[in-house]
Amino acid sequence: MQTLEVMLWIYATALKRSWECVRRNWVVIFAPAVYGILLTVIASLVAPFGIIGGLLYSIAVQACLSSGLFLIKNMIESNKANINDFLNGFTVYLWKLLAIAFILWIPMRIAGTVLASVPSGAFIYLLIQLVLFILLNAVPELIYQTRTSGLELIGASYNFMVENWLVWLLAHLPVAALCVYYIWLWLIVMLDLPHRGVGWIQLLLSGLPRFAIDVLFSFLSGLALTYFMTFRGFLFAQLYGTTRRSRLYRYKAQS
Repeated sequence: MQTLEVMLWIYATALKRSWECVRRNWVVIFAPAVYGILLTVIASLVAPFGIIGGLLYSIAVQACLSSGLFLIKNMIESNKANINDFLNGFTVYLWKLLAIAFILWIPMRIAGTVLASVPSGAFIYLLIQLVLFILLNAVPELIYQTRTSGLELIGASYNFMVENWLVWLLAHLPVAALCVYYIWLWLIVMLDLPHRGVGWIQLLLSGLPRFAIDVLFSFLSGLALTYFMTFRGFLFAQLYGTTRRSRLYRYKAQS
């Protein structure tokens, strides 16, 4: 029973701090839309260059991820992020992200080639991706909250997930459900499909130009993503380097 109480206390603390953080830095919620626009432009510019263009686009993706993580880091550590953090962040974690992407790309490339000729190979490859997604789920937080890099990130994320898998993954279940619902809702609205469950939403959006609807969905997506990543950051900070006993002690102390 105490274990459940401690878990709920950790969630509540992270949720509250995340809300306060996003509320004070609300402009950050537009960053994902800016990244999307930048990547769209870059994709169109590098498309004619084939493999080299694909490599340049991959670097641009990692640069945007670096900027996003740097924004979250500043929001969590100082409760403040600004345009300078957005701009400077494109290079802060770029090499860490490129290194881990390259480390994972080699074995996944080999696995994809080998499994391509194996019965049910596509399903096995999907399972491998799922396992890696779970075991390496804490890599973003390890990048900007610790000094870990390279191969150490894989081991550190594995150890973190083994020690905290229940608390960490349970927090992601509601988010996964909301993401599925959001995608389903977006498809219905964008494709203008009749559905009794969302008729009020279609009625609310009726008459609005497609551009306005896209802006609205972009705003909501940015808000949800920023809040979620901030929540992950605060949750990771409470779990990393602690034990169940130490968290129970902290819970009793604050009570």
